[in-house]
Amino acid sequence: MEVDNDLPLLEEDEISLCDCIDNDGNINLEKYRLYMSQEDDKEDLEESKLQSFYMEDSDSEGETTKATRGSSTSRKRRTVKSIKPYYFDSEGNKVTLVPKQTVWYLMYVVSPALDCPKFMKKFRRRFRLPYSEYLDLLETTESNDMFRRWRSKDATGKESSPLQLLVLGALRYLGRGLTFDDLEEYTAINEETHRQFFHVFIQFGEEVLYPLYVTMPRTAQELKSHRKEFDIGGLYGCGWSSDATNVVMWRCSHNLKQANTGFKQSHPARTYNLTCNHRREILHTTKGHPSRWNDKTLVLFDDFITGIHENRILQDVKFHLFSWSGEVGNSQVEYTNYSGAWGLVDNGYHRWACTQAPAKMSFLRSEQRLSEWIESFRKDAECTFGILKGRFRILRTGIRLDGPEAADRIWLTCCALHNKLLKADGLLDEWEGARGENDVDDMRRFAPFALQRLNDNQLRSFGGREHERECIDEETRRRATNSLRGEEEESAQEEEDLHEDDDYLAGQPQQYAIDGSILVNSLSYDDFRNRLVEHFDILWRRHRVKWPERKISNN
Repeated sequence: MEVDNDLPLLEEDEISLCDCIDNDGNINLEKYRLYMSQEDDKEDLEESKLQSFYMEDSDSEGETTKATRGSSTSRKRRTVKSIKPYYFDSEGNKVTLVPKQTVWYLMYVVSPALDCPKFMKKFRRRFRLPYSEYLDLLETTESNDMFRRWRSKDATGKESSPLQLLVLGALRYLGRGLTFDDLEEYTAINEETHRQFFHVFIQFGEEVLYPLYVTMPRTAQELKSHRKEFDIGGLYGCGWSSDATNVVMWRCSHNLKQANTGFKQSHPARTYNLTCNHRREILHTTKGHPSRWNDKTLVLFDDFITGIHENRILQDVKFHLFSWSGEVGNSQVEYTNYSGAWGLVDNGYHRWACTQAPAKMSFLRSEQRLSEWIESFRKDAECTFGILKGRFRILRTGIRLDGPEAADRIWLTCCALHNKLLKADGLLDEWEGARGENDVDDMRRFAPFALQRLNDNQLRSFGGREHERECIDEETRRRATNSLRGEEEESAQEEEDLHEDDDYLAGQPQQYAIDGSILVNSLSYDDFRNRLVEHFDILWRRHRVKWPERKISNN
């Protein structure tokens, strides 16, 4: 290839690619070198202008952008900085607040005023536990492997968030129904840290605290203490009350929304069947189930009640019921021994012998008295719900965590803390009988309203069986009995339709235990109920019915 050196080279002039080829079609290497240098300068100039443009745009908007070659879009720089709480020192400088400088840490961890009653009262109101019980709970969490990530340091040697503040935050979240962002303001710990800790805390409540403080009785010895108040009230063999309640779930997934939306509220909720004694101590509770389920369906998943009904637990419980040996109201009384336990429920449950409910309609005063008495005792479960939702507002305002599993863990944790509080306050001691019993003179002065209502003078003899002895002949007695029975059956038709298939043991022969006592679960609902009515009527006529009350300490 020959190079034509005759053409002048003007570096200041712009050269095109055609200028690099002579008339003979040969390439002028010198011109081609200049052309390539010229193109590189143009490219550098364009890139420089582009970078200066993005720099000016970043300065005007307070953001930093970055342009890459061949990219027509820009991406904002990702930031990991968080807004941390701060305070101003004595010189007016802004200083970041750390958890160990917060009011919570200084007041409740470093220097709590343990000798000040007002401080102790406020601490319990704010965190739902006495300070001594908080320290006990803190010791339990520190020794548990679930929380070891908050007892160590990270790879850079930085200490984790104080476990004392995290436990206080979990208690405040349960007690007041706050958000994790509120806890960040109080403790200077990131809300995500509080959220992660809380999920571990409620898992700890389900797996450790609940088995520790909620014990289901399985034998007669374990049920003996829980029967004390019911025996005082004349309900021999009874040891518990049961009912169901709902807790709203605000963040329920769409595929579970329909099943968890019941007929009592418009929001998805979980329903729990709770069993307690007269002292409001929780004996057992189911895990959450869809709130669309009624009591009959829910009780089938209750291990405690179904265990009694299926003769798997509490079949060694022994008690006796009184009965008239002759006419009603005479002085001759006999008693019959029974095996098994039973409890109090409402009319939504199955008509099993072990689940007795108040009668909706009855014209016999003896059965009315028993129904009103059962209705008063049955309020124990509803009172327990009120105490639970009053102490732990998250159960009343609704749970904002995702999924039913978190809701169930929160419920079990609250039940465990409830029993822990009863034990700390000394409210698990057995109660005593109330003054006045059911004597007419003392009834107006000392007896509770439940006893006063049962002893109303206007209804004292209404519906009794004494009228049977006043009948002239058998035909008159038959007509009077049929008249009362017909009116009662007509008014209670709705209740019979509701429990049409429940009383399946009607007409079946009763069964006996080895010691000769009658098995409660071998009796039909109505058969065992009639025996309870007769037993309670005898105790009432002999003024042996008392209303249990809490022991009053002299201290």
